[in-house]
Amino acid sequence: MILSFKRASCLVATLCVCSSSLCSQEASIKGSVFSERDQVPIHGSNIYIEKLSVGTVSQVDGSFVLDKLPLGKFFITISMVGFKEVEKQLELNEGVYDLGRVFMIRDTIKIGQIDVDAHNHIEPKNYLSNEYIVGSKYHLNLKSSIAHTIEDETGLAIQSMGQGATQPVLRGYSGDRFLLTEDGIKGGDLSNTSIDHTVSMDMASFSKVRIIRGPETLLYGSNTIGGVIDVSRVIDSESRFKKSSLQAILGSESVNKSNFGNLVYYQPINDKNQFRISLLKRNAGDQNTPLGTLDNTSVSNNEVTGSYTYFGADYHASLSYEKITMDYGIPGSPEGHIGGVDLNMKKNTQKFTLHKDITFMGFQTFDFDQRYISYGHIESEKGSRNPSVIMDQQILSLQSILKGPQMQIGALFQDRSFQAGGFYWTPDTEEITLALFGLYEREIFDFTLQFSSRLEYLSVIPDTQYQPANLQSSQLIERNFELLSAGFGVFRNWKNWDFSFGTMLTGRSPGIEDLYSDGPHLGVYSYEIGKPTLAAERTVGIETSLEHNTDKSQIRVTGFQNFSPNYHISSKVGDCPEAINWDPSLGVSHPCSGSDFIEWGSGSSGWLYKYQMDGYRALIYGLESEIEYKLTNSINLFGSISTIRGDNLSSNAPLAYMPPDKYRFSTEIDLNPVSMVLTLKKVSPQDRLGEFETITDGYLLADISGTYILHSSNLVHKIIFSVDNIFNEVYYNHLSRIKTIMPEKGQSLNIQYRIIF
Repeated sequence: MILSFKRASCLVATLCVCSSSLCSQEASIKGSVFSERDQVPIHGSNIYIEKLSVGTVSQVDGSFVLDKLPLGKFFITISMVGFKEVEKQLELNEGVYDLGRVFMIRDTIKIGQIDVDAHNHIEPKNYLSNEYIVGSKYHLNLKSSIAHTIEDETGLAIQSMGQGATQPVLRGYSGDRFLLTEDGIKGGDLSNTSIDHTVSMDMASFSKVRIIRGPETLLYGSNTIGGVIDVSRVIDSESRFKKSSLQAILGSESVNKSNFGNLVYYQPINDKNQFRISLLKRNAGDQNTPLGTLDNTSVSNNEVTGSYTYFGADYHASLSYEKITMDYGIPGSPEGHIGGVDLNMKKNTQKFTLHKDITFMGFQTFDFDQRYISYGHIESEKGSRNPSVIMDQQILSLQSILKGPQMQIGALFQDRSFQAGGFYWTPDTEEITLALFGLYEREIFDFTLQFSSRLEYLSVIPDTQYQPANLQSSQLIERNFELLSAGFGVFRNWKNWDFSFGTMLTGRSPGIEDLYSDGPHLGVYSYEIGKPTLAAERTVGIETSLEHNTDKSQIRVTGFQNFSPNYHISSKVGDCPEAINWDPSLGVSHPCSGSDFIEWGSGSSGWLYKYQMDGYRALIYGLESEIEYKLTNSINLFGSISTIRGDNLSSNAPLAYMPPDKYRFSTEIDLNPVSMVLTLKKVSPQDRLGEFETITDGYLLADISGTYILHSSNLVHKIIFSVDNIFNEVYYNHLSRIKTIMPEKGQSLNIQYRIIF
């Protein structure tokens, strides 16, 4: 179903008219957020009412106001990274409800039908460039993939090979140059190894996204120069219900005729025992574009999660199991497989977590996380019953962290076992990681200083009995890497100004695929050859942010620069100019077959170029700016600019696949219970081209989205709609590996229905 801009406007107007009768009785909440430790106001804390999906942030003096709220009983949550989350139950009548001063407290808070365990959660101070996506903002931008859900954030972009294979790009970094984590631990799929490997998480089953930068990132891993993207589920293990609860999400998207549903059910047995079950199913057809349908881009996804949590006096422990299966396609290309590639992914995860309050040498909490992940991945030529590429891996990880008000220390053990089959001739390999990490934070005068470090030891052990095709058997040797990473940050607040500065030294060791790959990779139309002698990738980076706040506005500017003396790039072995006039109908063999590229079962144009990894000197730098202005109590204006540049200093040429400049402007209108957002996004042409790239034209897109909240008895109904690419603009994503085949998605109507029982 395609919805015109005129019809979308009529829908919005109708919702506004229909809501007028519900706005006659309203209430407001005001208050101030203060730090319990030093009694100073907290600026930027999140104030959120999940039942209404409305929220705001505290101002410089700690104050906040939520206007135009319906009457009734609600839970309000106040959270801030570095402080303990507080949750209260309120009964709103007409007028203003004054919470007064709210402090982050340690005692358990018992409210209504939910007990929120307020154990210590000590988090370091935020970088100004960090982002927190939750509540209405998350719901309005919700898509199936993490990349499309957060793509409008400053410094974010998307690389893709169709709607099933999409990945975020963070400040020009992709793959494993930043970390994508679930509750602080890497997801355990193969999405960081190649663009055709999908991220194994459907965002309908999550509710929060946090983008982290600076010294704090070393608590998550060593290869974090681009940052960390951490996602969390709807309700964490700290919330316990006194009675059963059900949350449901149903949705549809016209551009691919998709439908999805997510059900989350909570069942307490008694005050100490709670069960949680989550079910998700999504089916999406081939993606439509303004020029037609992009064949072989359908997606099918199924998720089942079950967990059990036990609550003690000063601890809680949780055991969970998750099963994910996904089928998706990669469209055909003259550069590789004419008919396309089908991919099948499955992942099973078992997880055990423990959180305990302690008193030990200044530390206040102890956290332990154990996970076992079994992942399988199959690639086949479309229509073929025989797999061409098979990849499997098993990951066991054990992590523990001690936290105190000023210091965190932790340790990680991880064992990854990788197996390849079919025509992907990579040896079976074991990868063992040991890591020690810590962060120290201290206030000196009016400055907050932050120090972090991570010592990581990685051992990569290939099967030496394997006989590779393009590598020498003597090259299959064990590689050991010792990575020392460090970070420093300084923060300062005065009057209406905030300042943060940081510098980072990070290390990235080459993975199994970088070292020992030897075979065709169907999904990306390439024959991949590793380099067993690759050295570790090192990066030195700096970042500076300045922010100014008033009662009506917020302005922030951030600059960053990262230098790598050994930046790993996979490059074509050769282009074979001898084949320019080659005619396959003459029956003469391809002049470069077996050297630069090989024929791979797809006819006369089905050729896979050979690619090999190598190290180069590289520089990536950029500038980000954001401005937010409160025009009225109901209207907010927002604008942002993101500029990123990448240079291959070894060849004196631009780095490939850098995002073009992005400009975004949005108007937010809150007419409770109806809210709307109109967004304009301008993307510049990309003519700074790396190896084998072509120019991509710029474009201008217009989107509109909105929500409608209806209360009936003890139920909350929420309808969310959006019209993406209102004018059905033909545009191409520079980071798409299939832009020569088809443009990006056309006009699309998206609808969600949420209900809480």
